[in-house]
Amino acid sequence: MFEKLKENPHFKEAVEFLNQKNLYESSYLVGGSVRDILLERELKDIDFAIKGDTIELAREFARKVNGSFVLLDEVFFIGRIVKDYVTIDFAQLRGNSIEADLADRDFTINAMAVTLNLDTLIDPFNGKQDLKNRLIRMVKEENLKADPLRVLRAYRFHATLDFDIEENTREALKRNAHLMKVTARERVKDELWKILSVSESFKTVQLMIEDEIFKAIFKTRDFLEIKPDIETLKTAEEILMNSKKEVKNLSCFKFACLFDFHASELIKQIKPARKEQRFVEDLVEAGVRIRKIETLLDKVRFIREFESILYPALLYGMSKDPLKTSKRWFYDEIEEFYKKVYLKNKKKLPILKGEDIISLGFEPSRLVGEIVERIETLVLAGKISNKEQAIEEIKKRFILK
Repeated sequence: MFEKLKENPHFKEAVEFLNQKNLYESSYLVGGSVRDILLERELKDIDFAIKGDTIELAREFARKVNGSFVLLDEVFFIGRIVKDYVTIDFAQLRGNSIEADLADRDFTINAMAVTLNLDTLIDPFNGKQDLKNRLIRMVKEENLKADPLRVLRAYRFHATLDFDIEENTREALKRNAHLMKVTARERVKDELWKILSVSESFKTVQLMIEDEIFKAIFKTRDFLEIKPDIETLKTAEEILMNSKKEVKNLSCFKFACLFDFHASELIKQIKPARKEQRFVEDLVEAGVRIRKIETLLDKVRFIREFESILYPALLYGMSKDPLKTSKRWFYDEIEEFYKKVYLKNKKKLPILKGEDIISLGFEPSRLVGEIVERIETLVLAGKISNKEQAIEEIKKRFILK
């Protein structure tokens, strides 16, 4: 099972380096790396547990292989080397043995190690059997309390591996979920985004709703109850699975689907990037505005304001529509209009500028801006195509005194 790893250039470089440092016998391949190899998944992260000064070792190894060094965790002495889109983690061995180290880990499927000669699997908690049974089982409840983010990690593995959560473990997750209130918000967001990145994340989200995990993560005013909208999320994911298009900021998009008008406030609690916050705010606003489209000019104004997020806005609107996909024609019509009419007419702008309107006898004022906006809207709608028609429209609609 581990034979292929011997040909991995990043693994070979790391093992040679550790051998040179006389750490070959006291270092192990551990955790997620062992799990992914046993699952025959692509190995993008290579994790080592090492009895030594791992921070300094990681710095030296990064220099040796021309990789980038990242101080991942100063408390637990974890140094990360990034090279060729592969991450290599050097973590200090916890306790006096590899068995003691594994006993401090989160779930049995992550509590396995392999000697560097790849001949011996160390599996004190039967993680290999749990992998076979597709089961997420805690090593012990105290480990969840030591790092409450592990509660959320359980649901992440449920989503990304499509494993079940063992019954006693699930009860422990519910008991300890409230401890996540003190977990760094950025770490919480990272786990949530990984869950929502899965194509059918609604299955895991439904479990999290049942276990009241979102209530444990987010603080709300006493009168405001968090009611995640699982049906909107499910509809959005179904549409995406049957579409060739992709949504940028996918996890943000699904977050908005799940929490609707509460999303703009809730996302602030998990320290989003500015572009993530803006994306969610714009998407929620688009969801309100799209329901008010009645005329051709309404359609044009909507597209002008939300052009940068048009596809996610249409998908969001359809997913939240009471008629769901049975009203798909409405959203498809907007997209079709955008492609065939709007984009073609956009190339014609500007037909008139502010100074052109002033030259017609108007005083510089807010009205000039309103006239420009209306003319541009009519051009985009295909109602005006040249300067002469624009001037005629101004004369008819705005009476010059």
